[in-house]
Amino acid sequence: MLRRLTALFLLLATCTLAFSGPKEDALAAYGKFFEAFTTDNHDKIVLLFAPDALFYGTGSAEVVTTREAVRQYFAAALDGKRGVTKATPFEQTALVLSDTIVAISGKWQSERTLDGKMATAGPSRNTVVMQKRGNEWLIVQFHNSPTPKPPAAPAATGR
Repeated sequence: MLRRLTALFLLLATCTLAFSGPKEDALAAYGKFFEAFTTDNHDKIVLLFAPDALFYGTGSAEVVTTREAVRQYFAAALDGKRGVTKATPFEQTALVLSDTIVAISGKWQSERTLDGKMATAGPSRNTVVMQKRGNEWLIVQFHNSPTPKPPAAPAATGR
């Protein structure tokens, strides 16, 4: 009997319970955007957005409201000639609004290597709203913009 209890205790001690709620699920779903961004696969990217998503890309002059318009944006922005690309999100903060809606704000940057030269774009600031529709989390609102430069330090005055 003691062996059985010891074995059960050891089994329970080595098991970890993994709990994910709306925040973790929405962040994981949004992480797929950064993975897809590096592939230049416009169709893969657009499937992360709800059909009625509101979209402001970095270069968008107007809000985009259809998946096809989101696809056209990324087809123009990601032309397949960028070389090896890496997308790195950081400072991601999530606010659970309900069991099916999570707002995420943060920053990210991309690094591209083409012809042996690396170029960094960003960091950009980004806000998205993720909504669980059925069994999948989709982007229903997306806004990306350059991070403003910090103000210049005041000039030193000589006395």
